[in-house]
Amino acid sequence: MMQRPAEVLPYVVDGTAENFSRVVLENSRRGPVAVNFWSPRAGPCLVLMPRLVRVTKEFGGRILVVMLNTDDYGQLAARLEVRALPLVRVFRGGDMVDSLQGVSSETDLRALFGRHAPASDAVLQAHLRGDTTQAARLAAQSALERPGDTGAALQVARFLVLDKRPCEAFALLDALPPEGRSEGEIASLHAHLTLITAIAEGDDGPPVSDADGLFREAVTAVSHDDYETACARLIACVTCDPDYRQGLALRAARALAALPMALETRERIDALLAAGA
Repeated sequence: MMQRPAEVLPYVVDGTAENFSRVVLENSRRGPVAVNFWSPRAGPCLVLMPRLVRVTKEFGGRILVVMLNTDDYGQLAARLEVRALPLVRVFRGGDMVDSLQGVSSETDLRALFGRHAPASDAVLQAHLRGDTTQAARLAAQSALERPGDTGAALQVARFLVLDKRPCEAFALLDALPPEGRSEGEIASLHAHLTLITAIAEGDDGPPVSDADGLFREAVTAVSHDDYETACARLIACVTCDPDYRQGLALRAARALAALPMALETRERIDALLAAGA
């Protein structure tokens, strides 16, 4: 078997007819696997190879790359219907889900990998470059493409909070599917940001009504992670003024409803929401 002319990385391996099922298909059930079909006799393959390795290194192991020499494994390539080189195919869950034909640029390779590899590192790098807007875009794209993977969105939301941009962080989390907003740390941060954003939209003066005072007490409770008190204050606020700030207290109560709390408070919130107050 002829060796590939490329840097050896732990997440770049050689594919064979014997290991294809294990290295490609089985691994693709745990994460994305890209197979580069190449030949040492094809000049375009030798041009693509270093580009592919550089992009693979950037992804730092978030995608496994398998180099398969079609000169050595022509029967396997024929069975996989590989008709032109170079060809990069991405496998997920045991199936081929994407591909890139020809001498692709590094930009195109990054886009291919980015569609399937978890986005967290790319998000982090964008933020570290000072491009939080791009980081947020990548996180939102990741959440849309992989609804179950909300880690990138949570990461960027935290960055935005640190950058004193809570309203943008809230908008990012609020755009996630409902099931994504109700999980663990995201539910907690979303609840915080719901109230922080509400205060940002208001004024810093003294309470102008009983409902306003109750809402501000809820904000204070959230800032101390006292969600039970916050929910109780929000319920009281809605009871006092159902239309307070165009239903803001009710929306905040819904944001907090997914969090752990005492059964009595939970029952009161459920009853309130069921009544459509």
